[in-house]
Amino acid sequence: MLRLNRRVAALKPSATLAMEARAGELKQSGVDIISLAAGEPDFDTPERIKEAARKAMAAGATKYTPAAGIRELKQAICAKLKRDNGLDYKPTEVMAAAGGKQAIYNVVASLFDEGDEVIIPTPAWVSFAEIVRLSGAEVKLLPTRESDGFQLRAEELKRALTPKSRGIILNSPCNPTGAVTSAEQLSELAKVMVEANLSVIFDGVYEHIIYVDRPPHLFAIEPRLKETGIVVNSLSKTYAMTGWRVGFAAGPAEVIGAASRLQGQNSGNPNSIAQAAAVEALNGPQDEVRTMAEEFRARNRLVVERIRSLTGFKLVNVPEGAFYAFPNVSELLGSKWPRGVLSDGNQVAEFLLEEAKVAVVGGNDFGAPEHVRMSYATSRENLEEAFKRIANAVRKLKS
Repeated sequence: MLRLNRRVAALKPSATLAMEARAGELKQSGVDIISLAAGEPDFDTPERIKEAARKAMAAGATKYTPAAGIRELKQAICAKLKRDNGLDYKPTEVMAAAGGKQAIYNVVASLFDEGDEVIIPTPAWVSFAEIVRLSGAEVKLLPTRESDGFQLRAEELKRALTPKSRGIILNSPCNPTGAVTSAEQLSELAKVMVEANLSVIFDGVYEHIIYVDRPPHLFAIEPRLKETGIVVNSLSKTYAMTGWRVGFAAGPAEVIGAASRLQGQNSGNPNSIAQAAAVEALNGPQDEVRTMAEEFRARNRLVVERIRSLTGFKLVNVPEGAFYAFPNVSELLGSKWPRGVLSDGNQVAEFLLEEAKVAVVGGNDFGAPEHVRMSYATSRENLEEAFKRIANAVRKLKS
């Protein structure tokens, strides 16, 4: 009788990818869907980066590379970490991967084991918990409060610690809330994490899409955390390179070496052409990064205004980074529509897809079932139309 690995059998599908796939299928069947589900910039990859890929192909850079990436890319990552984050790393302390997700998976699988506990403040990106569970470690979800701006407080982290606590995953700017952890808050959290000897995985994938003053990196604020902590990042959001699949991790050579060996067995090197493009992305002019960030800032203002005009949607906190809004929809719960009663964020997302032809992601798998996530990684024209449709659909709900 066929039997699956128990951890893989228990694995949840990604809620964000599932909703985007449904929206894509409906579009292909001729339904006019506006997607606010995807965590993907709608901009094209800058031409200078595509040209670097074309040159690499012409030069024959189409062979295997070292599993953790070519030296030129590792050096470019080190230079980026110094330039943007004030952090010093050597190429031996850096690995490139096929996207930030693979980098996180390989690091988590290398760091944690059965009996270890990894803390994840919620709301959180849907894949963090599943990646930890695949390693055999235990997930400890630590809810934050909307009234606190979805910020983890140092005293709450301290109370959550147990003798099994070995790690924590932090993400700022945060997917899905758009919250940015300030320097003061990072400093307070750092005191607790140092005392508890936690290995910190700090995901800064949205660091350049930010609408407030960017705080120093956590490891620059508290260098002792760098001794056991890992920086994770990706080129996907910053350079509109989602499909190129290039991410990276930087940390202690022992951890990076283990994660690189794991990558050598489970996938091998990131795409060789994408690596060449990534070198150009990191080393070349950064003007496009600022241009994209300014457009997201304009969309942020539009989305906040439109959400706050919707009946049943409450946006307590203005997103300070990333390209998501995370409104509370609890006022809609209990309302009736042709397919039943709205009971949680996932049901609200289902309702909006069916009745408004707008795709959003329910907050359940982010750890916040009274919310939905709305991406504004689409044009302002699409956003305006999407909110008109949502307003019309909500008016049809019955109490």
